[in-house]
Amino acid sequence: MGISVPTTSHARPSLDMVGASASLACAVHCAVVALLLGGAPAAALLAAPWIDWAFLATSVVIGLTALIPGYRRHRLRTPLVLFASGIAMLVTLRSLRVGPSVFEMVIVIVAAACLVLAHWRNRGALHRCACGPAHH
Repeated sequence: MGISVPTTSHARPSLDMVGASASLACAVHCAVVALLLGGAPAAALLAAPWIDWAFLATSVVIGLTALIPGYRRHRLRTPLVLFASGIAMLVTLRSLRVGPSVFEMVIVIVAAACLVLAHWRNRGALHRCACGPAHH
């Protein structure tokens, strides 16, 4: 009958939701910039390279903070592989300085999907660990 204190296994899924949301926000930002760059002068501010790197750095910090402890708990490599693949695609794209194009949009969408799926898989694995097999 005591007060229930949240454990890390229940706190981690919230961090995975933040990570997935940040990845989606990054993808939306890139799509908006690509669509508006030619038609709106203010879009040039949104296209500043530091914004892309800031989104990327935020995704890395959130992702590692959520996925490494998740891996230690559930030993599922898939979220780490998906995350590393998505980050590698984005770093490569930004390092090559590929301008707004259909190619860029496709890569960003695939990379964001990898990041979101990594957090989703991590969250599901942590939920299964926390609940145990009898729960499912």
